[in-house]
Order: sequence, then C-alpha cells, then structure tokens
Amino acid sequence: MTTLSQKNLLKLAKKNEAEGNFSLAIQNCEEALRAGDSQEVILQLCDLYLKDKQEYSAYTLIKEEKDLFSNQAIFDEYSKILRANHFLIEALQVQKLSQGEWIIEVEPISETEQQQVMQQFRQKNQPTKFDYEQLFKLNLEHFTAFAQSLLLDPSLNFAVRLVLCEDLARLQLKTEFTVLVLGQQEKFVPAKINLLEKDPIYREVVSGIGSRYYHRPSQLPAVLGEVNLILGSLYPVLPKYITEPDSFASDLASYIDHHDGRANQDLFVRIDNSLPK
Repeated sequence: MTTLSQKNLLKLAKKNEAEGNFSLAIQNCEEALRAGDSQEVILQLCDLYLKDKQEYSAYTLIKEEKDLFSNQAIFDEYSKILRANHFLIEALQVQKLSQGEWIIEVEPISETEQQQVMQQFRQKNQPTKFDYEQLFKLNLEHFTAFAQSLLLDPSLNFAVRLVLCEDLARLQLKTEFTVLVLGQQEKFVPAKINLLEKDPIYREVVSGIGSRYYHRPSQLPAVLGEVNLILGSLYPVLPKYITEPDSFASDLASYIDHHDGRANQDLFVRIDNSLPK
C-alpha cells in the first residue's frame, strides 16, 4: 500500500520527469521506496530507470518482487525490462518454466557484442553477479557453447559453475554436457537434473544436518554455509557421491565438528582442497 508521503514523493518524481530531470525523479522514487514497499513506487522507479538508460538497475529491482509471475502489472514490467536488457536467456527460461504460457519476445545483442561479452567474461578473475548476468544477452547457441567451455575450465569459480548448471537446467536442455567436478569430467543432461536446493539428496542432507544441530541453533547458519559449499561442489552429480544421505549428513556433521568425516573423510578433504582459499 502506498502511503500519503510516498504519493507526494511520486508526484514530485513525475514533476521532475516532466522537466527532464531524471536524476532527481529517481532520487525521489528511491526515497519513497525506502519508506516502505509499494508496487506503485516500484513500477514508477523501474520506468524511470529504463528512461534513464539504467536497465540493469531496473532488472535488479524488479527481481526482488515475490509476485513476479502472479501479478500482471509486475510481470508486464518484468517483460519490458528483460527486453531492455536483451536478456534472451532468462526469457527462454521463463518460457520453459511456464511450459510455453509466458512468451517474452527478447532480441539478443549483436553478434559483435556477443563476442565482446564472452571475451570480457573470460578476462574476469572474480566475475560478479553483474558480469555473469551479461551472458543472458547471448543467443541460445552462443550461451550453451560458452557454458560448455566454462564448465571444462579448471580455473572456473565453483559458484559460477553451479549457477551455470542451474541456468542450463532452467532451460531444460536435453543435450548432454560435461562438467568438471573435483577435477573429474562428469556427464549430465540439464533437463534431467534439479536445481540444487530442490534436489532430493540436497534436501535430505540439509534436513539431517538440521536435526543434528537442533540443540545448537546459533551454530546452524555457519554450518549450513559449509554444507552448501560441500554439496555445491558435488553438483550436479550428487547421486554419484551420496548414496545414503542420512549417513552422509552424519559424517559431514562429524567432519565440521571434529575434522573426522569417517567414511567420507577423503571426499571432504578433496572438496576442501578444491575450494578457493
């Protein structure tokens, strides 16, 4: 719900916009948003970002909305923002998610620009979320080919590898990909894997860890952070390494508490050694 003070700030923002002062208009909308959540404020601010050529700011703002697909006004704005950012890959993921119900027409950037995006990403030692999401501007052929090359790069940050695998899964691709997991080449078909947090094995291990730290709730956030690192390092081939999730969770808890992973000690050490220091 939009408060009276927020409405006044929106009126000021519209006046600023009419005068061509987009910077001040954005400032007033951002102040209104700081005063509380409001769909009216979010939509106006997104439009101002787009008009001021801040397409990515509009994208990060709209992605925070929980009802991205259930609210028509929000979805229409989201669609407009994907087009402005040329995020074809995400538009294709939305189409797959909705089984073809939600089709957002998005054009990728030019061939020359796509080559530049891939080259620039290669040059990043520690790519940011912004750097990664620029890959959504590629066409599907370039995205999948580039993803495959990155998944075989031993220097690739494991977090980027994980996100890439999940984005391929969201595209529901039925072709086989190869990924390095603990230095070994593993095969997977994106359409046949779950996102990490929806994977049944992941859920069972996390549940097992949660039950073991039930009486130590203050430790649980840090422990779950370590659990995510370990399970993320094994994604997308968790079944190869985890055949008994409850026993694995028990060994993992022992490893975290006492550095004794029991039957999985060697695996945990390998994972630790593979993570960036």
